[in-house]
Amino acid sequence: MLIKFIEEMEILAVTKGDPFYNMVFDVSAGYDLKGIMSPRVDQWLRDIRDAREKIAELQAGLPDEFARFKNLAIDPHIGDTLTLSTFHGCPRDEIESIVQHLMREHGFHVIVKMNPTLLGYDFVRKTLNDDLGYENIQLDPEAFKHDLQFDEAVAMMHRLQTFGAKHGCKLGAKFTNTLVVKNTEKIFTDDVQYLSGPPLHVLSMHSMHRFRQAMGEDFHISFSAGIAKHNFADAVSCNMKPVTVCTDLLKTGGYSRLYDYLARLQSAMTAKGCSSLKDFVGTEAEAVQRTNEIVSKLISNPVYHFDKNKKAPRKVGSHLELFDCLSCDKCITVCPNAANFSFAVAPREIEIFDYQFEDGEFKPKASGMLKIEKATQIANLADFCNECGDCDTYCPEDGGPFVEKPRFFFSRESYDQFKRNNGFYFVSENEMIGKIGEQEFRISYDVKTASYTFHDDGSVYVFDKEHRLISAREEEELMNGALIDTSAYYTFRLLLDGVSESRNRFGANLLIQSEFDI
Repeated sequence: MLIKFIEEMEILAVTKGDPFYNMVFDVSAGYDLKGIMSPRVDQWLRDIRDAREKIAELQAGLPDEFARFKNLAIDPHIGDTLTLSTFHGCPRDEIESIVQHLMREHGFHVIVKMNPTLLGYDFVRKTLNDDLGYENIQLDPEAFKHDLQFDEAVAMMHRLQTFGAKHGCKLGAKFTNTLVVKNTEKIFTDDVQYLSGPPLHVLSMHSMHRFRQAMGEDFHISFSAGIAKHNFADAVSCNMKPVTVCTDLLKTGGYSRLYDYLARLQSAMTAKGCSSLKDFVGTEAEAVQRTNEIVSKLISNPVYHFDKNKKAPRKVGSHLELFDCLSCDKCITVCPNAANFSFAVAPREIEIFDYQFEDGEFKPKASGMLKIEKATQIANLADFCNECGDCDTYCPEDGGPFVEKPRFFFSRESYDQFKRNNGFYFVSENEMIGKIGEQEFRISYDVKTASYTFHDDGSVYVFDKEHRLISAREEEELMNGALIDTSAYYTFRLLLDGVSESRNRFGANLLIQSEFDI
């Protein structure tokens, strides 16, 4: 629906009706038959095939500003292809039943995602440890025993091709899932970890080529394993579609890395004098022959070897704090969920004053300086963040941006569930609550009086724009000589002003508009 609205509004400067808007949605499902047949998942799959009731319900609930879209014709058939993840641990004797169910009950064309264990323990161990030099990787022999075996997979897929033909459905395979290996590095607490990237590409291309040779050159293949700019065009030329990417986009640059993929594909097509992918791939037989040539060179290619991939992202030895960092913006581009964002704060030095209660008056007492060195500050959209830690991997400083930087929430409900430090929520455009440590504070800005009201555990303080205390109201009577710590006020003031004044930036604009309360 959103894509259709964007097309109607032409907000991307692409004319309505342009093929640009022709999206193909491939459903992803797994991992056992019981879960897929559950009422909730079953209904979701039926809605994917025909969503007219859901669309009508959502259109009826559109706010007045989008009323013109309430009767907009939207294709209710979201998708008719489904990729079944047979991830490690999926009962191998259920895979066939799941595919049959999806074809018979829902009419999906199904792609079965395979595991690299199809190649067998001996081939995988030799390739990884000996040929590619990943001696640090320890395989789990049990994973190879429990996963679907190559001959079993070929026989099963032949049976499913026959079954699919009876129900008007097509079948294919995707290569591959990640490879389960033993966790020897102890970065994570689990006993296993999952191999992706360059070494997986070599294994997956071998398993794909071997499997297609067994199934026939016309067997449909899709691919996702260690794709990067240097092998994308080759993968496309092997007649695999779609070719998808994950690991490489989690590196510095994020989604912008895709530009080089397409530029290199265009160059490869131009070199062959091709203006379409069909001409670039050629016949099915030509694609299989080309695949054989490409796969035969992978193991000897240094780009996939340990020596070329052993270097970890650089660290500088400093630790992140709430404000200021290297401001390299790496955490923003590597986040797959767009959960990290930047906001502007003018570099400055602020003299901090606490206030001492003496003889019925609050007297300022200089207590230090707050120094902001960078004009760009980093923050986190907590509701977008799944704490995958990718930003921590590529951040040159220690601590993790998603942990140390301020975390902003879209809803009061999600904010209330957050129990850790540095969580904040915009109640309105000019009012924000938040936690520092275990204590909660609130700050609001009064446009008419140009003053800031700060709530601190029952006490209320009003400051002017220059941070001077205008008035104070204490929950309990103060003892003469009592000192009021205002450090939290300065933190809240910088966050409130910085995000509010950055409303034209992604992230900040979501937080200060109540209609985005999700």
